[in-house]
Amino acid sequence: MKKSVRTTSYFAAILVWILFSILTFFIIHEMRDKAQLIRDKENEQLLNVLFSSLRNYDDFGSAIESSELLRERVKSLAVYGHNLEPIYQWGKAPAVFDEEILRYYSSTKNGRYTIPDKMRRTIKFILNTERMIPAPPSDASHQRNPSRRRNRAWPDSLFWNTLARSKYLYIDIAHPAYWRTETFTNILFFFCEIVLLVLVLHIRNLYIRNGEYRERIEAQKNLVVLGTAASTLAHEIKNPLLSIRLQTGILGKILSGTGREEIAIINEEVDRLTALIYRVNDFLRDAEGSRTIINSYEMVQDISRRLCGRNIISGDSIRNGLIYIDSERARSVFENIIRNALESGSAEEKVEASITRSGGSVVIAVFDRGKGIAEKDMDRVFDPFFTSKSTGTGIGLSISRRFVEAVKGSIVLENREGGGAVARITLAEYISGRDAETDRS
Repeated sequence: MKKSVRTTSYFAAILVWILFSILTFFIIHEMRDKAQLIRDKENEQLLNVLFSSLRNYDDFGSAIESSELLRERVKSLAVYGHNLEPIYQWGKAPAVFDEEILRYYSSTKNGRYTIPDKMRRTIKFILNTERMIPAPPSDASHQRNPSRRRNRAWPDSLFWNTLARSKYLYIDIAHPAYWRTETFTNILFFFCEIVLLVLVLHIRNLYIRNGEYRERIEAQKNLVVLGTAASTLAHEIKNPLLSIRLQTGILGKILSGTGREEIAIINEEVDRLTALIYRVNDFLRDAEGSRTIINSYEMVQDISRRLCGRNIISGDSIRNGLIYIDSERARSVFENIIRNALESGSAEEKVEASITRSGGSVVIAVFDRGKGIAEKDMDRVFDPFFTSKSTGTGIGLSISRRFVEAVKGSIVLENREGGGAVARITLAEYISGRDAETDRS
């Protein structure tokens, strides 16, 4: 698969994950809103039950103890005066009311505050009694209008008179269903995020692998076509080329001067066509071959001395990087890469190589300072018969990649800063006593 497709698929996967995450967030938000509405409704119902029970009792404690529902749900209760100290207290209510906490929460128009207590898993339900309960009539008003006392809206009890002098009514209410929903939605959101991420990445990987399979199938089709063409070429061209070569040899003995020069040109073209046939046969033959242990440093050094007249490997390179690959195929790969560097337009002394270790692999890199690879050609450099040079068959890199990938390796071409290109061949390092491929896994 092309690098751009992999990168684009990553961005697409992340975008899909974000969109599904937003959808999950809204669904869970709606579940929490519903739980809060149920919680607030239950608070009002409990408050109504509590005040209804007070018709028969003078204090909250007696009213709470008289109802099974109130005993189960109400954990503590207190009435606080204007000095924020308790006028009445039942259960483990705070000794002093912390009025500062109300700044962080908004109240309803009736002066009700709902404050979650995550530590105790309860809800603090606070009423501003100044806004809820009218002030009791004074004694003077009773004397001026006795009938008002008989038709009063204010109950004549110690409890109600105490509540009338208060500022806040504090109730600590248990809400197990609400907190179960809160915990469940937290776990659900985290679980959904993980599942969605794994699912999206899995689908992305399936897409990538499907694309790779399509490319392999297409490559196999090309190989079938190329194989048929190669067989025809080998049969129809090889023998005529041999005849031409024999005839030019005879003519070379007869002719002299410019005639021999023309014969030499014909021989060069015949040799080039013959080489093309052999290169195509290389591409089609068994890619893995007979694998053996090879010292990468010694092989690259030998090839570079023959092609460049010197050892191009840098002094800090490793000298014992063993690889497990067919000897002839490895030589073909390294020759192709070094020849490309020499033919890139780079000065010969600028062609260099390095051999390093990386994550259990040996990395052979060949550098040049040639013209580099055009951006439009970057995705086609390994295509069979593609070349940007005026000479050459355009099949050398295809053969190299085929041989390298047959032993689970990789080959990459990149442009260098300052001009030129680098070819990196990564092969599993052979560990003594074990197969290199087994060691890699």
